[in-house]
Amino acid sequence: MKIKAINSKIIAEKSASIFLSEKWLNLYDDRLKCFGIFDKSDKIIGGFAIFIEKKAKFIKYYRNLPYSPTISLFFENKAQNKSKILSENKKILSLLTSFFETLPYHILSVYLPSKYIDMQPFIWQNFKAIPSYTYIIDLEKTVAEIEKGFSTKRRNDIKKAIKDGVTAQLSSDYDTVKSLIINTFDRKNKALDVAMIDKILFEFADNKNSFAFVSYLSKTPIATSFCIYDKQKVYYLLGGYDSQNKHQGAGALAVSNAIKYAQELGIKNFDFEGSMLPEVEKYFRGFGGNLTPYYSINKAILPLEMALKIAKRSIF
Repeated sequence: MKIKAINSKIIAEKSASIFLSEKWLNLYDDRLKCFGIFDKSDKIIGGFAIFIEKKAKFIKYYRNLPYSPTISLFFENKAQNKSKILSENKKILSLLTSFFETLPYHILSVYLPSKYIDMQPFIWQNFKAIPSYTYIIDLEKTVAEIEKGFSTKRRNDIKKAIKDGVTAQLSSDYDTVKSLIINTFDRKNKALDVAMIDKILFEFADNKNSFAFVSYLSKTPIATSFCIYDKQKVYYLLGGYDSQNKHQGAGALAVSNAIKYAQELGIKNFDFEGSMLPEVEKYFRGFGGNLTPYYSINKAILPLEMALKIAKRSIF
């Protein structure tokens, strides 16, 4: 087996992930690199995508595509026996490990989808495999079962929002969605790639791959939840609220409506995409999803790694 660079159209044809769809990949410039996994017969059986960012002019940083939760690794495993399935997975992850070592990176930090939990091939080659966590809601449950999993605070916030006249509506007004997202990032003094947000909302988003809910109070938009989806998952990609006209339950009402709408679409899972920020994790946890680990794979050339052990101690 081998891994080699391929055209983005080829990987889009092979993958079911929204993050490897042609429309999503078209959002990126030539820093996007797509790779195929090929079997002994030179047949493509999988792939993934990586983004190469330059730091401080000379430092090559290999990472996920911006706003993509992982490198969207996928591959066919036709084995039937449990032992053979595990062995085949390890074989391909070992291949990926060896491939990473051939890349001319200064820093490599990528996330793998949650279905891949065997980190031994990476650990054996001195990569740091660090767990992160997301919450995933099983949409095959009934609405009542899903809402029963909400925390008491989350349910009370939603009830109060409804009582106070807040309504959450499916919206294609992405100018309003953008404004609420930017407001939130500005309030938290966090950097936001506005150009990329514009691409996602105004070039990528359509009614076949995404949706947004906006919460209103007296016709004033005060919170939003923007999601994208494929056949298997809905991903909570972006959210925001108006700090000048906020209501404690407006955001939760928008999210709960997004969850119900995702279920109506016939999709199996709602993924909050995870966060290691305590306040964000607590908020997501309140919706009662299943705590699900996924791993980042991290390595840097030696001088940088020594510095990163101080600056990014949690992953290096």
